[in-house]
Amino acid sequence: MSSSRQASGYAHARRPTLRRQLVIRITLIVCVVSILLSTLSTILVSRVLTAKLDQQLLYAIDATEKRPRGPDPQAGPEPSDNSGLRLGGLPVGSISLTISSSGLLHSSIIWDYGSAIPANDQLEVLLNLPRDGEIRSVNIAGLGHYRAVALTTGDASSITTMAVAAPTAAIDAIVGAMIWIELGLIVGATAAAAGISMVVVRRSLRPLTRLAELATQVAGLPLETGEVAINMRVPSSQAADPSEVGRVSSETKVRQFVADASHELRNPLASIRGYAELTRRGREQLPADTVFALERIESESQRMSRLVEQMLLLARLDNDPSAARGEVDLTEVTLNAVSDARAAGPDHQWRVQVPDAPVVITGDQGQLQQLMVNLLGNARKHTPAGTLVTTLVTVADGWAQIEVTDNGPGIPPELIGQIFERFTKADAARAHSAEGSTGLGLAIVAAVTAAHGGRVEVDSRLATETEPGYARFIVRLPLKERG
Repeated sequence: MSSSRQASGYAHARRPTLRRQLVIRITLIVCVVSILLSTLSTILVSRVLTAKLDQQLLYAIDATEKRPRGPDPQAGPEPSDNSGLRLGGLPVGSISLTISSSGLLHSSIIWDYGSAIPANDQLEVLLNLPRDGEIRSVNIAGLGHYRAVALTTGDASSITTMAVAAPTAAIDAIVGAMIWIELGLIVGATAAAAGISMVVVRRSLRPLTRLAELATQVAGLPLETGEVAINMRVPSSQAADPSEVGRVSSETKVRQFVADASHELRNPLASIRGYAELTRRGREQLPADTVFALERIESESQRMSRLVEQMLLLARLDNDPSAARGEVDLTEVTLNAVSDARAAGPDHQWRVQVPDAPVVITGDQGQLQQLMVNLLGNARKHTPAGTLVTTLVTVADGWAQIEVTDNGPGIPPELIGQIFERFTKADAARAHSAEGSTGLGLAIVAAVTAAHGGRVEVDSRLATETEPGYARFIVRLPLKERG
């Protein structure tokens, strides 16, 4: 295997496969959804528990002797402290206080063994609460986080201030336990999603994997020799499948047929050309019509050979669009291509302008040479004698740009959108040389440009009686990255 194919294979190995990408994305989706659901459930549970605790605080403030003492009045009187506040249902560590109109303060804190008097700094938090009946979160020294409420009731003759606070330790413990449980569930769900998706994706992509392996084997063959026997075939059942894989398989079979036909045609065409050339030795002894027929046979065999070579190159680019990795000087490629075009089209005017320094990109020199040959050949074949063809190479913003402009008749606007499609010809508007056109030259330009990570554009104007026409092809290719 050549170094270019080895480099191409290494590049393929570094890129993540479709199967791996699908597994990673499915796993990430499951992980993100699990995190969102866990976060939402934790927030909801925390709010529900906090709301229940707030209701108990409001009950302790609002309860009187005439109101029910709890959900089950037959269970006996609710616990209360010496301030008269009803503290039934509040958790251990709850603090209450009342301040009568005479300024007498009663306070208590509930413990498992009974009630006690809170410390002054603990009571100070309750005394500093706004007395508007709104429940707030506070932090009490030595005890932790609390939910607290304070309210002043009565009239001018009898004013009473009540305050009560309940710890949120139980809520925090429940929420903390939920977070750890949910973290475990997230890890388990992510691992399960990775394992299950790996099995499902592998089975689902099995036909496509076989198709990719087949394409890789074909792309690895020495297609340039023209003597390769391609025995690998896409199964008929897979090609008949109406799914996306089936459609890809059908397209692959068509491309494979084109490649196979191109290989099979190369040898007989070479034989026809060879025999046609042999007849040149005795053509002076043949009738004029026979000589004319032999010349036509030789000319058409050459045209068919060019068509076969172009179809074969497109088939290779379809099977493996990645270009070989190597340093290519576009300046040298352009100068050589213009020199060849000048020799092939002496009746045209050729101008070229390139930078003084080398313009180096990473790619396949043979493909880039073919790109330039096709661009210049397109201008030569489709413009009349005397047409000026200008080739310009520039560098800007990390891109190399090649412009090939001719001042010929131009391209019809309706053909601009399909000019790079295969077998597209603009014979109706542009002059056609005797050499003939296969309609694949610009399609190869577009395929080679895409294989090198670039883009190609076309700009044109039809000639009129008062204004000349032109056609400009612009190819942009990324420059070689500096190490």
